[in-house]
Formats: sequence, C-alpha cells, structure tokens
Amino acid sequence: AIDGKSLDEIGTYPWPRAVHAALLDRLSAEPPRLVAFDILFPQPSPDDAALAMAMEKSGSALLAANGVSAAAYPLEAETLPTYDVVILPDEILRQAASAIGHRTVTPDEDGVVRRIATAIQANGIQYPVLGLAAAAQALGVKNIEYDLPARTVRVGALQIPVDEYGRMLLNFPSPSAGIATYSYVDVFRGVVPAATFRDKLVFIGGAESIENQTYTIPLSLDGAKANDIQLQADIASMLLNTPPNTLQPQGALGQLALTLAFALLAGLTLPHLRPLYAIALTLVYLLGLLLFTFEAFNRGVIIQILYPALALLITALSITTFRYLFEERRRRFLTLLFRRYVPPESVGRVVDAIDRGELPLTGARRVVTVLYADLRGFATLSDETTPQTVLQLVNRYIEIALQPIQAEGGTVSKPMGDALIAIWNAPLDQADHCARGLRTAIQIQRDLMRYQQKRATEEKLNFGIGIATGWAVLGNVSALGKVEYTLVGDTVNVAARISAFANNNQILADGATAETNVPGITMRALTPVRVRGLGSARRRTARGGRT
Repeated sequence: AIDGKSLDEIGTYPWPRAVHAALLDRLSAEPPRLVAFDILFPQPSPDDAALAMAMEKSGSALLAANGVSAAAYPLEAETLPTYDVVILPDEILRQAASAIGHRTVTPDEDGVVRRIATAIQANGIQYPVLGLAAAAQALGVKNIEYDLPARTVRVGALQIPVDEYGRMLLNFPSPSAGIATYSYVDVFRGVVPAATFRDKLVFIGGAESIENQTYTIPLSLDGAKANDIQLQADIASMLLNTPPNTLQPQGALGQLALTLAFALLAGLTLPHLRPLYAIALTLVYLLGLLLFTFEAFNRGVIIQILYPALALLITALSITTFRYLFEERRRRFLTLLFRRYVPPESVGRVVDAIDRGELPLTGARRVVTVLYADLRGFATLSDETTPQTVLQLVNRYIEIALQPIQAEGGTVSKPMGDALIAIWNAPLDQADHCARGLRTAIQIQRDLMRYQQKRATEEKLNFGIGIATGWAVLGNVSALGKVEYTLVGDTVNVAARISAFANNNQILADGATAETNVPGITMRALTPVRVRGLGSARRRTARGGRT
C-alpha cells in the first residue's frame, strides 16, 4: 500500500515509473502468482519501457482502467454498464500487461458500496473489474462469460450471481479481513522479504495517495472505510475462497414464501395469547428472522428482511388492535359483569373459562345449590323509623350475609332489597357445592346472632333461609340494554318456597341437599310439605354448633 510512510521516504506522488519497475524486479526474485496495479498510468512516461520490461519479466502483471461519463441507471435491461470513455494505461504498458481490469466503483444512493459491475464496456470492448480479472488469471481462465439473461457470470467452473446489469453483490466480513497489508516502501527497500509474496496475489495501490478513494461498506458500522485497493483485493479473495464467498439475492418466490410464512405464523399463534405475551412472542419471531437472515448470509444468500418483518409486524399489530378493540373490551365487560356476582379472586378464572369455551353465556344446564335468604322483621320496626334508617339497617344485614357467601366461593345472583340468592357450582365447578351452601347458611346465622348481641338496643331483623339442590339453567339475560347473569328453574323456586316455611334464624334444606354429609353439621327431618306447582318436597332443618 502506498501509505504515508512511503510518501515520506520516496517522495511526492506520482513517482517515476522506474520505482514501480524496481519493485516488480524485487518481487520477481520470489515470483508471486500475479501482481495487480490498482494505479492508473494513462500518460506516456520516459520510464514506460523499464516498467513494461519488468512487467513482462514477472509474466503476470495486471493494470487498472477507469470508466468516465457512464449512462445513468437504470440501463437497458441485460446490459453491462456502458461508458463513453475508459481511461486506459499507456500503449506500451497495455502491451506488456497480462490483463486490464476496471476500478470503477458506483455506490448506492445512500453512499454504501454493496455491489460492483463485474465488467464495464466502451466502444464494444469489455473490461472486467480488476479483482475479477485477477481471480480469473489465478484460476487460469482466459475468457470470462457474461450471461446476463441467466444472471450469471462464468469464470471457468466458477459461477457468479449477478443482476440484470452484471453487477455482483460484495461480501465483506470487514475491510481486508484476512488480507495482509504491507507498506510499499518496506517492500521496495527489502525490509519485507520478497519470499513473503511467493505464489501470492499482490495488489499495489494507494492507501493515502492522491488517487485513493474510500467507500462505506455494509458492515462498517463503526464508520470504517474500504479504499480502492482493499475493494479489489477483497473481490479476488471472495471469488477464490473455497467455496467462493459469492452472494446472491433471494428469489422472488422464496421472498414471497418467507413473507407469507411469517404472516401465517403470527396469524396462527398470536390470537390465542394475551397482548403482553403476543408482543413477547413477536419479538422472538423477529429475533428468529434475524438469525435466519444471518445464517442465509453465511450460506451466500441475501434475505430482504424488510418484507417478512413488515408482514410479521403488520399481522401482530392487526391482531393486537383487534383484540384491544374487541376481545379486551369483551373481557373488561365480562370482568365488570361477574365482579357483581362472584368473589374477586374468582373473577379472572370465570373470564378465562369463558374464553376457553368452558362456560357458555348463552345458557347452560347444570346442577347447582341455591341459597335463598329472606330478610324479615320490617313489621316490628317503629313507625317513627325513617326510610334512611331502614335502608341502612337492610344494607348492614345484607352485608352480614354476603361475607360468608363470598368466603365460601358463592355467586350472588340476585340481591333483591330484602332478599338475596346465592349459588354454588356456577359459574365455576365446585364439587362440594352442597357443603358450601350449608356452611354458608350456618355462618350467616352465627354472624347475625353475634351482631345482634353487640347491638342489643338496635332494631332487629332476621333471616329465613332455604337451600335447594338440583338442575338449573344459567346464562346472561338481557332486557332494555341491561345484561344480568342469572339462573332459572325449579331449584330456585324450591329454595324460595322453602325459605317461606323457615322460622326466623332457621335453615331449611330440601332432600337433595340434606343427603350431603358435612362434618360438624347435623340434620333433622321435618314433615314433608307440598310446594304449589312443584309437588311434594322433603324438608330438613340444618343445625351446626349453636344454631
């Protein structure tokens, strides 16, 4: 490389061509496979004869050319980049050169060099890029075939994928990775032995000379640049590697298949997840796409990551938006609905069961235990008792009853002012629903007695409680825009009728409930009664502890 050290010791550039001739003579002592000058020699010089002789002696010296005044892209399809003028070496040097290659680099619109023309043409003559010409000579190939309709350039058995203009994608792990660089002056003065370059490909060019240009390459994230000589050396290294490090873009069908695959993957998996989990899984998919892209790159295929990533993100965003607008609103509605009926710790389980389809809201028939608590004693209230006092008293008694119901996991179906209905085994399964109902009834009466003992001077109300077990239909009932989760059926009516037979602070249960053996609770059979419209019903009174 013609670096600052070389300029300081040899002098201002351009140097006499005799200097290059002397360098070639020194290298010829231990012949390299070839020497490629990434330097332009357009004007005649008194030293041309000496340099030409040194080139012929080396037997394999390549010179550089440069295209100017090119036609703008896009060109006519399947056409090599065409230039009005190509700057060529002086005639004497052209005759001595084993090949001439162009060093014309055209960055993309963002200033990054991602591809280079495998050849340019002017006046019907094709000039391969210098790195490709060097690789062809190293492989012993004299003729390079440019098959643009097949998007292929052939160098013997080597096939290089190209676009419709014959441009190849560049594969640069890093600037000059694995390629040794030596100062021109150190080789010229013998500080670096000629044997270092025996049977090697040697590129000579400017690192800091006035001819040098630097280019941004795709992987130079730290702002590093690759200069002309590095580009040409890397092209030759890329093509001569085993296997070649050539790159080709993913085909249109492959691109479409990958895009659809990620859209389908998101569409099949994300709708079943909560939003946070869906976002996390989307990030995992993006990471997988990135890893797949890197692996494909290592195998020589360029994946256009934008389209599958966009398909994934758009699908995920659409699903998330839909769930937010519909599914999450639905969950919030269900949460608010069932928060009125079931204990707070059970609301989430109920909504999840609905989402899984285990709890149909349109109606389900199942065995339940129903507790009907009838609040009595209003007739004994003093006529002087204000309506506000009555309501406060009712609210306190209802609250006394609600606490044991929630503690036993009951669902409050219908608070009806002076009465309430509680259900077990709905909406969630509760195998011990009979026992829960009985324990709740006894606890209500116990809590009521304790409350009345503490408030001896306060007006007293009492509960008559009836419990029944049997089939009922449960689901949402709507009217006038209001939705209620409720149950209907004979079991509800039986519990209500039984409560009417119960004395104050007494618990009556039907036969189906009484058949349950609950430790700590004793049952006493009563005379069967006929419930109008329902036939005969057996009554049993429940006793537990002091009740």
